[in-house]
Amino acid sequence: MKILILDDETPRANGWKLSLDNIVQGDVTVYSPTQVSSVISELHTARLESRSGVFTPLKALDGFDLIIIDYDLLGLEMAAPTAWATGAELAYSIRLLSEVGPIVVVNQFGTNAFDLTMRRGVSSYADVDVGSAQIESPGLWQSHGFGSYRPWHWPDLHREVRRFTQLQEYILERLDQPVMKSLGFELEDPDAFNYISYEIAAFLGASQQNKNITFRDIVRNNDGLRLFNILEKDSKILDGFPDTQMARVSAAILIHWLEKVVLPTQEVVADAPHLAAQLPWALEDAVKPTAWNSLCRLDSENIPPPFLSFTIEPEFLYSRPVFWAEKARREITFPEGFTFAELPPLQFCEDSSSFEPEENASSFPSDVIAFDKKRWVKVVKNHELPAVNYEPQSYLLM
Repeated sequence: MKILILDDETPRANGWKLSLDNIVQGDVTVYSPTQVSSVISELHTARLESRSGVFTPLKALDGFDLIIIDYDLLGLEMAAPTAWATGAELAYSIRLLSEVGPIVVVNQFGTNAFDLTMRRGVSSYADVDVGSAQIESPGLWQSHGFGSYRPWHWPDLHREVRRFTQLQEYILERLDQPVMKSLGFELEDPDAFNYISYEIAAFLGASQQNKNITFRDIVRNNDGLRLFNILEKDSKILDGFPDTQMARVSAAILIHWLEKVVLPTQEVVADAPHLAAQLPWALEDAVKPTAWNSLCRLDSENIPPPFLSFTIEPEFLYSRPVFWAEKARREITFPEGFTFAELPPLQFCEDSSSFEPEENASSFPSDVIAFDKKRWVKVVKNHELPAVNYEPQSYLLM
């Protein structure tokens, strides 16, 4: 894996590289401010040319699998014809015009923040948003064995590069097929196990009038989306898109929707820790805290056998094993003799990716689109690292 860091502060970027060299299975490159400015200049040129309808891809990033971009690039010295760009704008333009995989933006939402709304990053142009105190966290680059602070929504960035490619290839074969049908979601029958509400589907541009929206449509008819909005002046760029680029942008949009809107509800689909909390009788040795924490990983190890037949396929749709939750709730029957009184008083904590004793956890009313919005955090306090900012603080007081 080849990683590129784009920042206007080379010493800091080199510090990230030094840490990542000990974590990442691959090569990490840091561009100097001059090189970053050059990339932005080429990107602006390619973007303007592509607006004529003749797609001009960005070549400066060819060969890199994952890009890390600082949000604040004010320190760059840019030539007059090229406007200064934030990391978010850079991520947006890179996604439209290059062949890179996942894009990580640093410090768009603070240096070490945990979003208690669980909705702040929905409209971000980054595939992953982290702070500068988090980019060096080993937990961002692994699927299990997490430390004390490791937000559950983080993917394993090592696996994301391959997953992004797999999803692009999957979409390329289905560009003109309906998204909801391809993914197995039902929009009409509220009693179906795979029913997904129009409130959630609307983030992807689906509606009762446009329920058969295709993978191509979510790029071309982007004005109806509530995430990754393509600017009006850039709409002509889409006219020149080859199908491979159409599929690449569609994959990025789909990842945003599945990971930031659909999965956090933990209703029609759910991951292993949240589904086990709903169906504790499916877990062997449910009386042991270690059995619960064995579920807190992003790979397919330790999945309770009763969940396996409900696994969503292809598995690369999500950054972790995900299951048809409502179907599982209907079919995994309550066993005779099971008693809740024997279960340890644990809650799954979104900030530590672990089950913690309820007395050590705090609940908060997230903004996820779900019947049950309540989630839990451990409120990690690590004096060796910058303090985690839980935002908004008022959510912990409700």
